[in-house]
Amino acid sequence: MKKVVFKYVAYAMITGMIAFGFSLFLGASEVLGYTAIFVALSFVFFGIKYFRDTENDGKISFTKAFIVGICIALFTALGIAIVDALYVTVIDPDFYQNYGEAAVIAAKETGDVVKITDAETQLKEFSAMSITQLGLFSGGFMFALVGVIGLIITIISGLILQKK
Repeated sequence: MKKVVFKYVAYAMITGMIAFGFSLFLGASEVLGYTAIFVALSFVFFGIKYFRDTENDGKISFTKAFIVGICIALFTALGIAIVDALYVTVIDPDFYQNYGEAAVIAAKETGDVVKITDAETQLKEFSAMSITQLGLFSGGFMFALVGVIGLIITIISGLILQKK
């Protein structure tokens, strides 16, 4: 099982890090970012299927499928979180400042006082954080986000692929 998990973790991490890295460099497209996450997490399904078909005589319980899938998902989440943290701390340390300013401008265009106040408050909070705190915040958030999506994909894949 370890061999399969390591193989598919490597595929997923490399794919996730490259795809998510490109999405960061190409702009703030959330659709592109989520697409990168789902492409990387597709290896959860393929890893479970490969393990079931080649290493486990065509059978797998939900529990074993869950273990294989969650390992792949969590390491993928770690890879994407590292890329995100490096991006906001090393490559584009002004990311959150620029993001906050863009949010304030967008809020002002709506004319909604509550949105403007919220955006300005968020900008002040980002400005008060050190670059290390921003990196930890960003990486931690991305790990949690990808981890939750990976958990959902793992459960669905385990239910689809289980065979006794």
